Amino acid sequence: MNQKQLEDSIFEAVSDAIERVWTTEEKQLIQNDSELQNHLKEWLNNSLSDTCWHPDNYKLVQDLNTSSNFSPPTILENEEIHIPF
Repeated sequence: MNQKQLEDSIFEAVSDAIERVWTTEEKQLIQNDSELQNHLKEWLNNSLSDTCWHPDNYKLVQDLNTSSNFSPPTILENEEIHIPF
């Protein structure tokens, strides 16, 4: 996939209520694109995306908000993530 297709796929995962976990390729793009990171942070705070976030994706973007050195989070298999909406 090219970068535009990946970006579309990333946003589709949080806009169409499919709650799909981002792929490794999508996570790598997020990691390397600060503009995309900013768009995702804005989307996270956008009420239109409420209930559409998969907990793993939500955690990943939340971690972007708290860390300038981004690395994909490691999540314990049975750990529950609270999404406040």
